[in-house]
Amino acid sequence: MTETLHVRWKPGTLDTLLVTSPHGTLEWNVLIFERVYGRAHLSALYLTGRTQVQRAAHPALRASAA
Repeated sequence: MTETLHVRWKPGTLDTLLVTSPHGTLEWNVLIFERVYGRAHLSALYLTGRTQVQRAAHPALRASAA
């Protein structure tokens, strides 16, 4: 099972992202995002200001939702 993360820049910053999942919004450093999801997603973020990525749903969250 996967979930979609919506990623955009935090306004007024050059190195902080707002990552929104079905469970809430977190702030990530852009370098961590690049290490986890790769340069292609980072390039899309620079070009459009936002991107979406897929990740495996957290097992503990899946169990509580069932």
